[in-house]
Amino acid sequence: MKNKKPANRNKNLEKVLSVASVIVLILAWFLGGLRTNNSQTQFFESITNRGEQIVQVSPQLYKVVPQGDNAEQLDALKWISFGSGIGYGGSLTIGGVFMPNGDVQTISLLSSKETSSYFEKVVEDKLPEALLEQNIRKALYVDGVSGATLTSDAYSTALNQAADPVRQQLFSYQLTEKASPLSYFKWLDAAALLFFVAAVWVNQTRSPHKAKMNAVLLAGSTLVFGFHAAALYSASTMGGLIFGSWLTGVANYTPFILLVLSIGYILYYNRNVYCQSLCPFGAVQQCLAKVGKAKASPVRHTFFVWMPRVLLLVTLCMGAYFRNPAGFVYEPFGIAFGMIGGMYLFVLTVMIILTSLIVRRPWCQSLCPINAMTDFIVFNKNWFKQTQNKAKKKNRQPRARKEGSE
Repeated sequence: MKNKKPANRNKNLEKVLSVASVIVLILAWFLGGLRTNNSQTQFFESITNRGEQIVQVSPQLYKVVPQGDNAEQLDALKWISFGSGIGYGGSLTIGGVFMPNGDVQTISLLSSKETSSYFEKVVEDKLPEALLEQNIRKALYVDGVSGATLTSDAYSTALNQAADPVRQQLFSYQLTEKASPLSYFKWLDAAALLFFVAAVWVNQTRSPHKAKMNAVLLAGSTLVFGFHAAALYSASTMGGLIFGSWLTGVANYTPFILLVLSIGYILYYNRNVYCQSLCPFGAVQQCLAKVGKAKASPVRHTFFVWMPRVLLLVTLCMGAYFRNPAGFVYEPFGIAFGMIGGMYLFVLTVMIILTSLIVRRPWCQSLCPINAMTDFIVFNKNWFKQTQNKAKKKNRQPRARKEGSE
């Protein structure tokens, strides 16, 4: 009986923290909604000179004219328009300034839900500069940046979308067409479904070759979802799913599909089959463990249980507040499979790779947000079941007493 009190206290504490984390997340989203987005106003101020004013022509089209009483009738000194494109992590919106002859004068990023490391890659390779001075008589295009092709395409698409209202005004034609939502679904999404079904079957089979089949599955997943597409799901994917970034469009739905399938499997079986049979980064760590003959880690310290939970909550709150879940990435996946990311991610990746030669799956056992997500879902599922069972017992007791009295 003495051992039950600390256990009950821990469970009660986890219940309080579970509810508190949801409240904090909702509060972060609410406070983020109160933030005033002044990006468009600041953009207008940066591109106009003294003696100029901005006149709205249509919802997305403006013209800059000299100040005067009949400003609407004056010829434009330059045109302003806005467009958006769908990148790897979500949509991005740009503002474009166009000259009366159709030349692109200025491009400014106004908002972005794109993964920051991919956008930084695009900026470093000077893709925006390559689009400047092009003329909108033809489609604006530059070669995609290696390792950030989806972000490059999103940027070019956004600028072409912004240019279309100006093309209509200057040349009486448009060049872009609105993409169908189905166009964002690719063969990789179907592959994700097939791989997941195979993973479920391998985990449930009693075949003597189960370990070999799981190794083949991990190898295939690493090649397809790792090195080919970098389509691993992460904390930013969880934030995008919770806050609906996928509703406005993402260029790669594969991580969302894998995440939803994983959550469904966890709810049914209390296990995450993705980590065991599909995670490319987990597979890389396993290979390194065999090379270095790594040993299993000792008993898991409480710090490594709570640290990923706190880190995941902070990341989700930041994504909710700034309305950009993909902007807060701390996983080393980009560096590991595409050499894309900041210096801190590079250092973290190197540390994990070296540690994997000594300890099995160090990332999975220390900072991985998937374990934190799994623990949260399983805990709340069991809590819900216990509450239901208690409610059923209470309902049965009065009936039993009533029958006894009769």
